[in-house]
Order: sequence, then C-alpha cells, then structure tokens
Amino acid sequence: MRGEFLATLRARAARDATTLRLMAIAPPAAVLFLSAPGAAWPQLLAVVTAALACALVFAEIRGRGPIFEALVPALLMFLFAPPEASPGQLAFALSLALVLGSLIFGGAGFGFLSIGALSLALLAFSFPPLAPVAPVDVVIWAALPGGLLVLLAGLAPWRVVLAGAAGFALAAWPAALDPGYALPLALVLVHLAADPFGAPVTGPGQWLSGLMTGGLVSVLAALGLPGLDLSAGVFAVLLANLFAPLIDAGAIALANWREEARRA
Repeated sequence: MRGEFLATLRARAARDATTLRLMAIAPPAAVLFLSAPGAAWPQLLAVVTAALACALVFAEIRGRGPIFEALVPALLMFLFAPPEASPGQLAFALSLALVLGSLIFGGAGFGFLSIGALSLALLAFSFPPLAPVAPVDVVIWAALPGGLLVLLAGLAPWRVVLAGAAGFALAAWPAALDPGYALPLALVLVHLAADPFGAPVTGPGQWLSGLMTGGLVSVLAALGLPGLDLSAGVFAVLLANLFAPLIDAGAIALANWREEARRA
C-alpha cells in the first residue's frame, strides 16, 4: 500500500512538472521551428514521434501513464541537436535515452539522470560527428522566460544554477568573462543541470552538484574558441547526475550526525 501511494505521488509530481517544463521549452522550440521550418519539421516530427511511441509502449505494459513527460527531453533534443543530424539518428538516440534512463525505472521521477542530456550524449557517442550545438541567440532569448518560470516554480533548483555559474567562473577565470559563454551556459544550467529529476534534492547537495557541473564544463570545454562547447555541458551534467544520489546521501548523513551531536 505504501509503495503504491509513493508511486502515485511521484507520478502526480511528474505530471505537474511536465506541464510547466513544456510551457518553458515550447516557446524556444517554436522559434527554432519557425526560423527554418523546411529543415526543422522532420527533426521535430522524429523526436516527438519517438518520444510518444516509447512512452506509450511502456504505459501499456504498466497499465498507467502519463506519456507526455517524454516530450520534455524530445524538445530539448530538438533545441540542441545539430542541423545535420538525420531524423532517424535523433529518434534512435532519444529512444535509447528514454528507455535506459527513465522508462525502465518507472518514468519521470523515478530515474536519476537528465534525459535531455543523456539523449544528446548518446547521439554524440552513437554518431561521433554529431555533437550538440547551442541554438542561435534569438532561440536562447526565447528560452530565458521559460527558464525563469521553472526557477520561480521551484522545479529547477536555483542553487544548482547559481553554483554552476560560480563554479564555471572560478574554474575558467578570466576566460569566463567572454559574453559568448553566458547565454549557452545559462541554457545548459537551467534546462539540463537543474533537471528536477536529475539534480540532488538536498540544499547542500545542490550547491555541490552545481559547483561540480560548472567546474567540469570549464575543464571539458575548449575555452578560447567562439561560443561554448555544448558537448562539455552535456557530459558535465551527466557526470554530476551520477554523483547526485551519493551527494544527497552524504548530505543527509551529515545532517543526521549533526542532529545527534546536538542532542547528545
């Protein structure tokens, strides 16, 4: 009974989070689509179809949904995917990410990885020339209001975003002063690093994870070149995600130890 209640609670939270996250990501996706509809519609159709198909199959197996949560990583892949990627390549990478990173665990809220980052990483691994790219500035500007929305709604942990920016600035100084890094880094931190189902849930864990992400971006990126290397951002997010459960466990253990020491 308790397990069923927790599963229902997580599914409800995932559904509510999905609605706001889609509201945040839809405007930049629409701007990107309208900027080049002839080239963009096959990619958009491929990722949306693949996402809904995978989610529907697993919903039928489990006898429960929701299925629209898969649209969040689909739109993120559409935003960051290189223009030369074929629809089939995008569908393959996204399907693999959804199945291995989310659906086999029960869907959004049950895994521990940013599926948007995982799908982009699998695309780069499976088809090496296809590294993620930053959208043009007008698309990034269209994404900022949505980023503010998820931050104010509490879906994107603000500590991760703030610590990520600080970690990048400290590790990449003085190259971090290049204004060409600011907008792409903000997009990565808000929509990938601050994934509500991939980032730590404890306050100290979010600070540490953000610092780790920002520092890793500066280490992995080829600073000095125009723009930010999005591949560095994607792999930095995934590495931080892998440590998130351990970071949270350490933060909780430390809090319990301090509470016991205070009572003693």
